[in-house]
Amino acid sequence: MKTNQVPLMLAALAATLVFTTGCNSPAKESVATVDNSTLKKEIEAANIVFAGFIAKGDSVGMANFYTEDAKLMFSNAPAIVGRKNIQTAIHNVLGSGIAKAEFTTIDVWGTGDFVSEEGQASLFDKAGTQVIKDKYILLWKKEAGKWKPFRDITNSDLPPSAAK
Repeated sequence: MKTNQVPLMLAALAATLVFTTGCNSPAKESVATVDNSTLKKEIEAANIVFAGFIAKGDSVGMANFYTEDAKLMFSNAPAIVGRKNIQTAIHNVLGSGIAKAEFTTIDVWGTGDFVSEEGQASLFDKAGTQVIKDKYILLWKKEAGKWKPFRDITNSDLPPSAAK
């Protein structure tokens, strides 16, 4: 190796060490740190509003509660995309006799603009009989300062009905 190459190699090694050290150092978060207990309270409050739409039989209010580009994913059915289609699907669910909903938030994780919620839902008919018992994962998106469902996936805890 020529002696004039040594300074160049040392400079390259030093630059690599500086770059590597910079990559491994704790980065400043670009997203605000959010307290999950606060997020959980906000999501639980939003769920109460959502349950109110169900109690009123308001499929339009429920659909408008979602983001414009939301997806609703029920078991055994293709994804329902967009508010208009979600409104139609919710109208059909409410038309089947659903009169009340209870949501239980188990946990939330979030960064400020998006929150994931794990929860359980129970839906009741007009007589107060539980007809649906589901678990769900809901991705909430903050729009205009309000949490709105962006991706909503649910599946039943009840055994499948017997094939006829």
